[in-house]
Amino acid sequence: MFKKIKNNRGETVELKTGSALKEQMRSIAQSDKRLAVVADTLAKENSSILFRAYLEQEGVTLNDAIRALGIQNIGLEQVRALYENDNTKPLFNTIIEDGIRMGFAKTGRAAELVAKTIPIDQMTYSYYVMENPDKEELDFKLVGQAAPIPVAVIKLDEKHTIRVYKRGGGVEITDEAKSMNIDMLSLHLTLRGQRMGRTDEYLAIERLLNGYFDDGTDAAPTIGIKTANDFRLTDMWYAGQYMQDEFGFTPKRALMNLNTAEKWAAQKEDSGNLIFLNELKNGQIPDLINSKPFVSSRIPDNRIVLVDTDFALAEYEYKPLSVESDRNIKTQVEGSYASKSSDYVPFEKNARLIINLDQAR
Repeated sequence: MFKKIKNNRGETVELKTGSALKEQMRSIAQSDKRLAVVADTLAKENSSILFRAYLEQEGVTLNDAIRALGIQNIGLEQVRALYENDNTKPLFNTIIEDGIRMGFAKTGRAAELVAKTIPIDQMTYSYYVMENPDKEELDFKLVGQAAPIPVAVIKLDEKHTIRVYKRGGGVEITDEAKSMNIDMLSLHLTLRGQRMGRTDEYLAIERLLNGYFDDGTDAAPTIGIKTANDFRLTDMWYAGQYMQDEFGFTPKRALMNLNTAEKWAAQKEDSGNLIFLNELKNGQIPDLINSKPFVSSRIPDNRIVLVDTDFALAEYEYKPLSVESDRNIKTQVEGSYASKSSDYVPFEKNARLIINLDQAR
């Protein structure tokens, strides 16, 4: 099936197919603590994450694998040619993943809000906190001779546990539609990934706005404005300075909905002239002092969330975005399904500040 090709190490390799490929993919999964439990299932379902890992192990790229099939232009190939050939199904799922990921990354902006992605090897994970983070023990203090150096203790929070869930979406292709070429399919996949990326972004925003824990442990601090329902440029300046002075964090993104963004863009000088006229002429949303606006319908009216993206939010990821194939028992149609097992959790609650525009400070 595959021709012999040169890998990036200058070695000649012949990619495996069929049962030999599945066995190698199963072995790769078993060597990964996060995937070992579901190794057999992922291999059976021709997981794109395992096929990518196999290609990386062999030192070849996805495009190398396509060329090894003797295909010069994958976009002109019919879906049927790869979809119905079990030997190339892992390759097909990886192509599906690329299309979905393109839309996912293009539209979903969750990555812009995340400080770090933390890989975990089980669906539940312990929650670790820094004890008494607001006390003076965190200061960089003068230490006398033979005096103890002040420490901050990082410990397990026994009252809280993080649990991630599987989220996904897929495509099923009717027999008649399998005559379309890969380029046409890629447009549909990008559209599908676009919606998935947006809903992933919504989850990140929900966590920044409301926190992760039901008891409010990680709720963000709040502040009002000088005159309720009449927010000014000086109110935004004050909030940014307050966040830096009170908590030591620098806001880098300002989350708000479109109505609030319009009110911000409409700020005027005492003379009545628009402050941000040049930005509006250029089609830009003016910065909120030094914070880049992040417009989302998930933020309520009269709320702005200032976020220090270096510390505010962490993503706990059990399984990265990948595509598997399976047969739908109800429809008797085989499809490709993209899924991701992760969740977003505030890392430092004071690295975000909610401005209540309908309350006076």
